[in-house]
Amino acid sequence: MKRPGLFAKTLGFMVVIFGVIATATSVLSGWQIHTQLTSEYESKALALAYSMARSDLDTILERDAAAVQSRIDQYLRIEGVAYVLVADDQGEVIAHTFTPGVPEPVADIVDLETRHAFEGGEYDLRMMRSGGTQYLHVAMPILTGLVGYVHIGMDMGLINGYIRSAIVKQQVITLVLFLASVGAAWAFVNRISRPLHSLRDYARRVARHDFSASIRIDSRDEVGDLAKAMNAMSSEIRDLVGTLEARVVQATSELQQAKDELEEKVVERTRELSRANIQLKIEVAERKVVGEALRKTEQKYRSIFENAVEGIYQVGRDGHFISANPSLARIYGFTAPADFMATANTAPDSLFFQESRRDEFYRTLETEGELQNFESRVRRADGRVIWISENARRISDANGRTLYYEGSVEDITLRKEAEDQLMHQAFHDPLTNLPNRLLFQDHLQMALERSRRRDNYFFAVLYLDLDRFKIINDSLGHDIGDSLLRSVARVLVNCARGMDTVARFGGDEFAILLEEIAAPRDAIKIARRILDEISQAFVLDGNEVFTTASIGIVLHTGTYDRPEALLRDADTAMYRAKELGKSRFKVFNHRMHEQALHLMELETDLRKAVEHREFEALFQPVVCLDDLRIVGFEALVRWLHPQHGVISPDHFISLAEDTGLIYAIDQHMLETVCAQTARWRDRFADRFFDAQSPMTMALNFSGKHLKQPALLGRVEEALHRHNLDPHVVNLEITEHTLMDNPKLAGEMLAKLKDVGVGLCIDDFGTGYSSLSYLQRFPIDVVKIDRSFVTGMENDQDSRAIVQTVVSLGQALGLRVIAEGVESEHQLDILRQAGCRYAQGFLFSRPASAEQAEQMLESGGTLEHVLRSTVEHE
Repeated sequence: MKRPGLFAKTLGFMVVIFGVIATATSVLSGWQIHTQLTSEYESKALALAYSMARSDLDTILERDAAAVQSRIDQYLRIEGVAYVLVADDQGEVIAHTFTPGVPEPVADIVDLETRHAFEGGEYDLRMMRSGGTQYLHVAMPILTGLVGYVHIGMDMGLINGYIRSAIVKQQVITLVLFLASVGAAWAFVNRISRPLHSLRDYARRVARHDFSASIRIDSRDEVGDLAKAMNAMSSEIRDLVGTLEARVVQATSELQQAKDELEEKVVERTRELSRANIQLKIEVAERKVVGEALRKTEQKYRSIFENAVEGIYQVGRDGHFISANPSLARIYGFTAPADFMATANTAPDSLFFQESRRDEFYRTLETEGELQNFESRVRRADGRVIWISENARRISDANGRTLYYEGSVEDITLRKEAEDQLMHQAFHDPLTNLPNRLLFQDHLQMALERSRRRDNYFFAVLYLDLDRFKIINDSLGHDIGDSLLRSVARVLVNCARGMDTVARFGGDEFAILLEEIAAPRDAIKIARRILDEISQAFVLDGNEVFTTASIGIVLHTGTYDRPEALLRDADTAMYRAKELGKSRFKVFNHRMHEQALHLMELETDLRKAVEHREFEALFQPVVCLDDLRIVGFEALVRWLHPQHGVISPDHFISLAEDTGLIYAIDQHMLETVCAQTARWRDRFADRFFDAQSPMTMALNFSGKHLKQPALLGRVEEALHRHNLDPHVVNLEITEHTLMDNPKLAGEMLAKLKDVGVGLCIDDFGTGYSSLSYLQRFPIDVVKIDRSFVTGMENDQDSRAIVQTVVSLGQALGLRVIAEGVESEHQLDILRQAGCRYAQGFLFSRPASAEQAEQMLESGGTLEHVLRSTVEHE
């Protein structure tokens, strides 16, 4: 039976209701499930991160990557855990579960969390997407980030799967209920549809103007009433049909009128199409103009090809030239491209005489597809050999087969000649034209290699430095100094043999490599001859100049494997000769060797110490003598040597400055001091870091930093990283460092002052500086050297110096601190002199950060310490 329309409407209404209910329940259920599962995932992730941060603290502290890796691999067995990553306090990854490497989004989060140091709280939760998958990323600091961070990612895909499964089940149940409702609706509609069918059929007959029969329905309901009404209505319809036919005629007339209007519109559209055709013709004409412009452009580029300065060519796969421009012909010495191509295609060997180089050119083009700055030597038509540089590429068809090669050629002969000249300048001293240090070391390396290959090969190295050269240079001028150096160079060349190498290292330092010597006495003989010749008078621009030299000699060269070590020992022997009175030579001996080995061992250990951060900061309090209150600390570096224990800076700072390791050590100390100061500021903000008179932290810095512009950036970065007020940090520079280059030191100190840090002159009074420098330099603090403080008790001169420095500092508005206070008597003298600040063993020895913190905990005053010291005495 055909489905009645009433049933279709009912079904449609039920479908709409079902869709609304299904959508609402799906959204509500999905939201509830997502919220609950996300909360559970966050709790699970936080619990795992907290467990990892607490239970594996020792393993992470020891940076045992294998143990940490084994531990985090177990976490992957927990449902929902996608990855685990452990990083140290600098953001360096210790272990992770990614394969093969950490994805960029996770690495960005690790770097971000490390740099911002969890400013928002104890942990960080965030959603992230990597590789098309959404993760819940949890970051947990280990010991507030001092040790490192634990990062755990939870796969949100499982939550989405649970949500989809729950929604599908819910929709199935709803669909079953819907189908049951549809069946009940069908039975109900079918019962009432039969009389409605009769009404429909009667209505259709009436619609066909069939009024021959009437409808009869005996039901006593609305349907029966409707049947009676339709019988009455059919009689009225008969009367209305005539009227409708008349209206149809009228409607036909109206349709004809509409047809006429449509035809008019067609005519108008035809006119529009005609105009469009005209427009197309105009566009065709424009295309012709564009084609003409393209031809002109081709002529233009042909002109560029013909008139280019560089040589341009096309070469077939067989190496025959297809085309070449006039510049290429001129480079090869031909008057026309045709002459060049004829020679290149028939006798290529006459031009490309480096056959292997040309084969390499085509082989590289075939494999790489392009080639840039390929240099080779070619022969011109006149026989002259020149250098060229080629850029070329391979042209292929759609299938990747090579069609031809095209490229450009540039004559680089002048550049090559300039490079050769620069190479000579790079390996020779411009003043004396002798080999420089680089070339000498190269010859020395070859001598070492020959001595290893030949048992009977012996050589020696002489390291020479002129005595009193600076006096000559300063008194007679640099021109006379340069003339003297050239004269000394000629003496050295005359004293050496033809096979020997005489080099100038710079300044007044020279070196001589004596090769193929029969015995050590040969080197001694040459050294004596050099000393005799140099001691003679040199007449330079009418001035009779005398000078001498100190020479260090290394004879036993068989134990060396590096030129630098040999030169170092020769330099050591030379300085030993200067110490013995100058104008002499000294042969490097076993004791010097042991001293050098000790220095090398110390340097090696120092490099390892820098790598492993074997340095500790101790803090000695600076005390206000008015009330014995701590007003600051001086951070002192100590080397925690694994074999020798604690080493004071006196034993390694000078070596660190010579080797350049001082930059890493000072940077480590700067970070340590800023971090410790930030911790104390957060803990004792109201007591010791108030805005009026905050506690200061002094840090010793090597004077070598004054020559490094990067110092400013490092200081600003450390202060910014730890959110420190620059005024709480004082940088201490020794007095003699400032005097080495006062102008440069003043400029750098002024820039540091602009940053806001305090500046302090350490060991004041031990150098030869003018007191005016205290006014010229932007100094905040002056520290009286401990030698004057120690001598105050028995030396009136030391006491007068201390009194003068204190008075001068107060007059200039500087803070004056006395170092090395060890007795009550010294303290009384300083108070009588008006000195307000001091530090020394009388108050406290250098203490660890924990001990210094205990001092601040106890109130920040050392009066009880001083009282106990006095009672003990």
